[in-house]
Amino acid sequence: MFKSLKEMSEILRYKELLRNLVSTDIKVRYKRSVLGFMWVMLNPLLIMLVLYIVFSTLFHVSVVYILSGIILWNFFSQSTSTALNSFIGNSNLIKKVYLPKAIFPLSVILSAMVNFAFSLVPLFIILSITGLNISPYLILVPVVLVMIAIFSFGISLIVSTLTVFFHDTKYIYEVFLLAWMYMTPIFYPESIISGKFSIILHLNPVYYYVSIFRMALSADVHFMPEKLLYGFLSSLLALVAGWIFYNRNRNRIVYYL
Repeated sequence: MFKSLKEMSEILRYKELLRNLVSTDIKVRYKRSVLGFMWVMLNPLLIMLVLYIVFSTLFHVSVVYILSGIILWNFFSQSTSTALNSFIGNSNLIKKVYLPKAIFPLSVILSAMVNFAFSLVPLFIILSITGLNISPYLILVPVVLVMIAIFSFGISLIVSTLTVFFHDTKYIYEVFLLAWMYMTPIFYPESIISGKFSIILHLNPVYYYVSIFRMALSADVHFMPEKLLYGFLSSLLALVAGWIFYNRNRNRIVYYL
């Protein structure tokens, strides 16, 4: 218990390293790209364009509905998929120097938060072009970002630890993410999932984050404060579960790298 709290406090002591890890991750990701950091904004737009062409006619959903779902889902899926290899990818450093190991998946999440902030630019441009009624709850945008970041960090602690002991975790998680995406109303209306199948939504934390994000953007989306509560509880539960799992295995990690 006390060792666990000690490592949490140590992460704050290594904030300069954390800052460098985030900066390096962002630079390396777009170093060889012609458009560089512009891809942060172009990627969700291009994906949205493809999905909008396919699903707008089929489900009659707006471009903002699809883009908001894509941006939030991309944050979660890409951050956790990248963090999955954070221990293995930094194995040389972990073996040579004592560091709070949780700093590596945390740096991935923080890097993803920077990308998320830039991906909001095309979203708000489209909001202004389409003339959407902006929600009075726009302040919830940073709130939902923090909530899904905490949730993603908890999941990342689990999958990155598992990957050290079981390398096939990566491939299993890819399939799991694909199924998870289709169970989340990103490009189809949530009204499609009704009746006994509605439990799929109620047990899906990402659904709450996507819903809160849409409530924060559009005044046409009915505000449901209970979703804020469910989102907060999901984040807290994921963080506690992830930290407990990581803490129980952290001393063994270095021997399996």
